[in-house]
Amino acid sequence: MTCALDTNTIIDYLNGDTSVMEHFLSTAKSNTPMVIPSAVDYEISRGFYHTPNPRKEAVYNNMRLNCPVIEVNADIWDCAAKVWAKLRKNGFTVGDADILIASVCLTNEYTLVTHNTKDFVNIDSLPLIDWAE
Repeated sequence: MTCALDTNTIIDYLNGDTSVMEHFLSTAKSNTPMVIPSAVDYEISRGFYHTPNPRKEAVYNNMRLNCPVIEVNADIWDCAAKVWAKLRKNGFTVGDADILIASVCLTNEYTLVTHNTKDFVNIDSLPLIDWAE
């Protein structure tokens, strides 16, 4: 299993959430791969541009050394288009960033680590875990 970290999981880690930090360290010690979808990297990076925090930014940059950023490719874009269309047909609206994050996971068979499950539960076959519980 590879864990893809959602924005809220990384923010919780940076804010010192004990549960998230323990899960992160346990996952790292078990050599379970962890990745960061590029849309998550964008959301975290824009936060640092908006509200600079050199200490947290340094921690995040170190995290990125061990958790590669997964870029969006043609297969992920195609998956995202299908996910968006299916959600719309079923009356659900999910933001584009969350659709791209989910599509990175679906395309690569990653498990999404998020506390924001409400935005993802309507996406078929997307494995979710919550480290904040």
